[in-house]
Amino acid sequence: MANLEYVKHIQTCIDEYMVRTGKHEINEMEANIELARVGLLNDDMRHPGEPLRELLISLRDSNLLPQNIRQVFGSWKIKNSRTLQKMIQIMQF
Repeated sequence: MANLEYVKHIQTCIDEYMVRTGKHEINEMEANIELARVGLLNDDMRHPGEPLRELLISLRDSNLLPQNIRQVFGSWKIKNSRTLQKMIQIMQF
């Protein structure tokens, strides 16, 4: 199982990438490319996104998958977690 601090660091990097590019949602391949660029998680050239998919599957199986990440028809969708937190705070009022 993955270290939770490592997962938080990965999520922060992905959030910063989405803010920088102006995107609200990306897939696991795009996220893995960015993580490989910053040196957090190497990407597999033959199967792009495979290392991140394996990490997400292990988190899902251990019931530790963050709320902003979901699997839809075999494809992973990652939303900006900071946007999700703001939305929850607004909805509480």
